This record gives sequence, C-alpha cells and structure tokens, in this order.
Amino acid sequence: MSSLIQIKDIVQQFAETVNAALRLDVEVVDENLRWIAGTGRVKNLIGSRILEQGIINRLLFKGRKNVIVNQPGKDDNCKLCPRYGKCKYKKAVYSVIEFEGRTIGVIGLSTMSDDQVKLIDSKKHEMLDFIEKIGNLISTKVKEHEMLKQVETYAQLMNTVIDNINKGIVILNKDYKIVDVNSFIEEKLNINKDKIRNKDMREILPNIITIDKGDKNKSVQYQEITLTVNNKYIDLLYIAKPIVINKELEGIIYLFEDYKDTRQLAYTISEKHNDISFDQIIGKSESFIAFKKKVRHVAKNDSTVLLTGETGTGKELFARAIHSSSRRKNRPFIAINCGAIPETLIESELFGYEKGAFTGANKIGKHGKFYLADKGTIFLDEVETMPIYLQIKLLRAIERREIERVGGVKSIPIDVRIISATNVPLYEMVKKGQFREDLYHRLNVVTLFIPPLRERGKDVLVLANYFINKFSSKFNKNILGLSNEVKEIFLNYNWSGNVRELQNAIEYGINMEDSNYITKENLPFQFKKMKLKTENNRIVTLEDLEKQHIKRALDKCGWTEKGRIEAADRLGISRATIYRKIKKYNYFK
Repeated sequence: MSSLIQIKDIVQQFAETVNAALRLDVEVVDENLRWIAGTGRVKNLIGSRILEQGIINRLLFKGRKNVIVNQPGKDDNCKLCPRYGKCKYKKAVYSVIEFEGRTIGVIGLSTMSDDQVKLIDSKKHEMLDFIEKIGNLISTKVKEHEMLKQVETYAQLMNTVIDNINKGIVILNKDYKIVDVNSFIEEKLNINKDKIRNKDMREILPNIITIDKGDKNKSVQYQEITLTVNNKYIDLLYIAKPIVINKELEGIIYLFEDYKDTRQLAYTISEKHNDISFDQIIGKSESFIAFKKKVRHVAKNDSTVLLTGETGTGKELFARAIHSSSRRKNRPFIAINCGAIPETLIESELFGYEKGAFTGANKIGKHGKFYLADKGTIFLDEVETMPIYLQIKLLRAIERREIERVGGVKSIPIDVRIISATNVPLYEMVKKGQFREDLYHRLNVVTLFIPPLRERGKDVLVLANYFINKFSSKFNKNILGLSNEVKEIFLNYNWSGNVRELQNAIEYGINMEDSNYITKENLPFQFKKMKLKTENNRIVTLEDLEKQHIKRALDKCGWTEKGRIEAADRLGISRATIYRKIKKYNYFK
C-alpha cells in the first residue's frame, strides 16, 4: 500500500481547499500511478490509473521535480501521450511530493478555461511555488501518519508482551489512580480493566504498600499480599518501582507474580531431569513385569498409594513413574523424606508458616510442600517416622483437602495426590500405638509391595549389566561384565540392601577392577567371604572345571593377545592349546 493512499482523506481535503481558494482543478497521483485525490473531472477518476506514456510518469516519476505544461496536447513533452493533439487541458503545473528522499506522488493544477489559463499565466512561478508547498505539507502529513503508526505498532507490541508475560502489571499515575492493568491481573482478580481504570489502587488492594510521593527514589521490594477472590485465597508477591520523568514522580508500576505458580514452575523445571517412566525401571523377570503392569493401572487414577518393601527396592522410582503416567504429570512432583527432617521443623516444612510464627521465621512467612504440590503429587517417604501430633494434621489434609500454616488461622484448599512409602510393617506400629490407625487406613487405599531383588531371579544380572555400562562410561573404563564366579555369587547372595546395594557393589568393583570382567577379589568385603555351595549340590565334570578355570585365567590376565599368552603361561599350557580351548568353549570376545 502506498504512503499517500493511507492518508487519502487528508489529501482530498487539501485538494478541495486549493480548488476553493484558486478555482483551479487539482489532481494528486501516487507512486502506483493512481489518482488518489482530485477535483473537477478527476474526482470521478479517483482510484483509476493514469496513462503511463503521459508527462507525470515519464518526467516527474523519473527524476524531474516540477514542470509547467503550457499547451497540453501540443507541447513537445506530450508527443508520446496517446492524447497528444486532443488533450482537454489548456495549461497544467505539476510538482512532486517527496518523502525520505524518494518521490511518493505528484500534485498538479490544471485549467479547462481561458480565465483559468490567465490566472496561471499571471502568477506562473507563484503557482509553482504554491503547489510545491502543498506537496511539502502532504509529505509532512505522511510523516506524521508514519510516526503515529509506529507509535501505535510499538504500543500494540508492548501490550501484547505485557499481556502474555506470566506476571501481573498495574500502572498507576502519581495520584495512585489505575491507568492500566494486564490480562494476568484481570484473570487473577476476576475483574475487567475498564471497570477499575481511574480508581484508586488502595480501593482495589487495601493492604498494598505504596510509594510516598515525596520519595521518588524509593521502591518496594518483594512483599506478599493475600487476596480473597471467589471465596478462594490467592497469594501474590509484588514489587513496585517509581516512574520518574524529568526528576518528577509521574507514576508507579507494580509487578505481581503468583507465589505458587512461580515456585511450582521452579520445582517442575528442577525436577524435570528426574522424570522417570515405567519403561526405565529395569527388570525382566515375569513377577516383576506383572508387578509393573499392576502399578501402571494404579497410576492412571488419583487413588492414594502406599508403597511398601525393603530398603533399596526403588520406592521413589515407582512414585515418580506413577506421577509421570498420571494426569498430573505436568504439575509438580515433590518428594519429602520424613525421616530426614528434624521433628521440630517437619510441620513447617510440610504445611508452611505465617510471618512471625516463631523466632527466626522468614519475615513474609513460608508456604509448605503441600501448598507447592497443589494439583500435583506429594511423595512422603519413611512416613512411619512422622510424629503422632503431626499425623493428625496430615489426616485432616487428606480428609478435608485443606491445610493450615503454622501460626495461621485460615484454611488453604489443596488438591494433591499422596503417595507414601515405608519399609516397616506399618500395621504393627498401629497395634503398638506408634501410628494412628485412622491415618493408616487413609494411606493404605492401594498398597503395592515392591518385591525384593533376591526374589527377582536373574534380574540381578540384568541390573548388574546396566550399572556396569553406567559406571564404565562414567569412569572411562572398559569393563565388559561379571566373571562367572561373580555371577554365581550375585545369584546366591541375599541382597538385604536390594538394588541400592547392587549398585554400590558394581561401582566399587569398577573402581577396583583392572581386567575386563569384575572378579570376586574386587568386590566389597561381604562378597569375598561368601562360599558357593556348588560342590555340595552336584558333581562338577572335569570339562566344566577346565572351562571355568580357563575363563577365570582369561578374566584375570585379559582377553587381548598379550593376555591370552600370559594366561597360557600361568596355566602351564601352550599358546596353541589355549587358542584351541577358547575355540572349543566358544570364548570369543
């Protein structure tokens, strides 16, 4: 779109004003060779294209600044025009309209009568100067329009940005009257900006801290304000900055953020790398696959889950997998080890506290983990360690779906899924009066017992290979697996520490081992004293003994050419013999 067409109404007003003043017809052509304004016969041609062979296009849009045509239709400059010799004009004066160094249009005065010709002839140069000035005025209007359009574009851009950032913005004038708010504020406060514009900020937010007019250099740093909207509490953090122009306070800008949304986003981002799916929980035994299938079904619903099992079986892994497979997967997962928090702090850690609730409390108070887990999942590990007095508060949170901060009087509604875990017989604690029975039944909606590693068959070897790959890469070592002896040890070991103990054993072995396979000598002490009962269970053939012995020698000396020669030497056999045995027992590495 041409620059002139955007202000065509203004250009038409100029044309009609000149026509009324001079009694001469006016025409204005834009850079697209179209009449965009005019009087007389041109008025009916507005929107039509001019002849490309005419003077306007050939001269004025090709570099000429102005021209006086004394006898249109007979002038030499008109020879290429199709209307040469039959032009209706008797005289014409044209001047270019320029903007930022380029020609954006042409303005002209034309005559149809002898009286009009006499008028131009009597003041030829004055007429030329006049339309040049009119052209300059039109150019100025184009510039004003472009600047206004730019301002509007910037304003629209800023409004778009302000409306789409995840913070609330309130702009006040120096009298604390609301000038504008963004959509965040409209949504959080459930208000329409038009209804609060020009109202005093203190009427809308009575407890807000304001900046004194006499202290234009002061700002308000993070403060908390609690609002009640539709019978729900909203906690907002805010800062305020003065708007100072020419050393005078002209306004104040407030920035608000939802405390819960901000902290939940922080938790979600920080915990994202800890997301885990059921496919990432390793195990190939039939019983373990069946157990995972059962847990997948439970994950889809919102039922409270109690994970039981020995220490090191992966209760937190399953809790995270349940969350990642639930409808709450895009909300926070907050894990709390109840046994790791001092009894004096656990209540405030779980439920938060009001400002001044106790000595050393944060001056603006603190929200607890339940509040931050709203719409998400909270995982209570070692739930059996929770003090009896706090169990009552947890029971209320589950039953009523609301919490109270320490030192607070208001109830805060929450929506969380609770997954708890224990490695002790919880009901035995109930019988002894060490755990509330009503809370036990609330937590024990869906109980899932994670099988210990010793009951998972050869999963111990599957997991061992996983950890070998993990730590070999981490420590830049070339450990290919376990020796046969270690495999037998692992399959017969009790694994009281379960997967965690296995992981530690593999990490220890990879640190100590210099060959390609982890041997018994490089396992932690509890494995070194373990004796296999193979000889008591069955008679081993000489061939099996030979096979195992050669394998052990190769594991010790290495499977390289040099290692095979050393193994043959230690076994007291020739190089040819050891290669023959390697081929016989299919020991190709």
